[in-house]
Amino acid sequence: MADETDYISDRPAGIDPQNAPAEMQWASDAIVEQLSRLGLNYIALVPGSSYRGVHDSLVNYKRNTNPEILLCLHEEHCIAIAHGYAKVVEKPMAAAVHANVGLMHATMAFYNAYCDRVPMVVLGATGPVDAAQRRPWIDWVHTSGDQGALIRPFVKWDDQPASLRAALSSLVQGTAITTTKPSAPVYICLDVELQEQKLVSQPTLPTTSRYLQLPRHGTSPDDVASVRQLLSTSQRPLFLFGRMNRTQMGWDARVALAEHYNALVATDLKQAAAFPTQHPLHAVDPGVFNTPRLCELVRAADVIVAFDWVDLAGTLKASLTENGVPEPAATVVHATLDAALHNGWSKDSGARAPVDMSIAADPDELVSSLLTASQGEEKRLTSWGQLATRVSPSPLSNTGDNDIISMHNLAEAIYSAIPSKELCLIRLPLGWKGGDLKTTHPLSYLGQDGGGGLASGPGQAVGSALALKDAGIVPVAVLGDGDFLMGSSALWTAARYKIPLLVIVANNASFFNDEAHQERVARARSRPIENKWIGIRIDDPLPNLSQNAASLGSTVLAGQVTSRKELASILEKAVATVKEKRTVVVVDVAVPPDGYSSALNKAE
Repeated sequence: MADETDYISDRPAGIDPQNAPAEMQWASDAIVEQLSRLGLNYIALVPGSSYRGVHDSLVNYKRNTNPEILLCLHEEHCIAIAHGYAKVVEKPMAAAVHANVGLMHATMAFYNAYCDRVPMVVLGATGPVDAAQRRPWIDWVHTSGDQGALIRPFVKWDDQPASLRAALSSLVQGTAITTTKPSAPVYICLDVELQEQKLVSQPTLPTTSRYLQLPRHGTSPDDVASVRQLLSTSQRPLFLFGRMNRTQMGWDARVALAEHYNALVATDLKQAAAFPTQHPLHAVDPGVFNTPRLCELVRAADVIVAFDWVDLAGTLKASLTENGVPEPAATVVHATLDAALHNGWSKDSGARAPVDMSIAADPDELVSSLLTASQGEEKRLTSWGQLATRVSPSPLSNTGDNDIISMHNLAEAIYSAIPSKELCLIRLPLGWKGGDLKTTHPLSYLGQDGGGGLASGPGQAVGSALALKDAGIVPVAVLGDGDFLMGSSALWTAARYKIPLLVIVANNASFFNDEAHQERVARARSRPIENKWIGIRIDDPLPNLSQNAASLGSTVLAGQVTSRKELASILEKAVATVKEKRTVVVVDVAVPPDGYSSALNKAE
């Protein structure tokens, strides 16, 4: 938690924060006390009358500490901040949304968090459930018969308790459920009348620790023996590291296991850093989609061990269709718990993958078990040969007189301003190439948004930066201009609570991914590709992102950076400002699409 002097205006007046909490007097006091005992130290919220009782208890009973309120300007940001926080610490944060209307605002962010498999506890509110207690009009439009139905296909669990005792139990149960892998958000809807009940006696709160004993999803000795047998005879083993944990121990174990079996490794830009990208065994640049190089390795491998790899079926299919082979020749092992969340509504789980061995286990548990079982064995020698040599595509960089900034130039400038060991790249835009990513520790990079929904980047950046504020790491989010414009008001929360963060907007003045789609369609239909920009460009007028950021309390050191020659010095100054002033800094960088930059280079 922050020092008491940091946010003095957020400390309740007339209450000594050093004194023991007052006696619980209202049901909402007990609810907030339970949140505190569950270790939910922050709660991101937009205020609303449907949970005014809980809000009062957060301030005047719990004195705005444990949980501490993070005021947001949109409900979607509340969920995105909790999402970003969980990506770092792998533990839930609390959020609150107001009635059905707030929940409807937040639905996209719920879906992102669900697809990204992160834990969070979200409080909602309704009511009064008793129609006789509703005020005319406003209470009626803010009450729904089954709020949870709005998000049930993409949360792990939801509940609407009808009594205080049930509400306390629901909070404990929800926290345990969201934290148990595979993680996903839980939603607990509280009746406004329930929150505002006067207590006639002190409630007995559950013994929290007894209900939060989470199961360990380990591997059986038979599974470990079977995988070891496959790897001991494999000549071309390939490890696909997907959703892995953020611990240094897990990171080191993955490196040691790959080195022991001399297995080539692939990682994924959709997921957080799982293996050092500069390691000789990391044989392919990470990508959002399959790359030709990854397809080549999948076709050549004789054993593939996938560790909770996202869309394994899609990866295998894309790798094999060039040869017309419907299934891989390699023996495929997949360690994942993800099937527990698969449902008929959300298709984020992908197709059913053709695997020879499916292990229902935490992937890092399998890594640990294999490493322990192989102790004392000699390291394997394999025959990958020339296929083991990683060849990255030539970066699209500008070296001539045009002074335009490519995405590669931006990557070089970031790593020049901040050593990789001191850097956390929270987010990267679609235009970032995997060959430009340097992961040296488990917080080097935190992956993408999960569900592909714009407006999530700023909020997730704030949440991750909050979790990193005392870690000695500089948090940097590289966002597209469309994502930034949709979600920029989330940065007000970072400014308000003095959360150190550097946001770099890679600004191509377009929803450029859709320009590429429109060009493909036009070519397929023999129509003019010159019209691909219509309804997509964001340039007339060009939004002033620097003024936008400054109005939200961010520090802005310059207007839009358009010169490659100025970029390095501005980023160095921005990093120094984040470190010294512990504030949010926004830098708007003009980064034309790589195709444009490439064409200019060829013209020189």
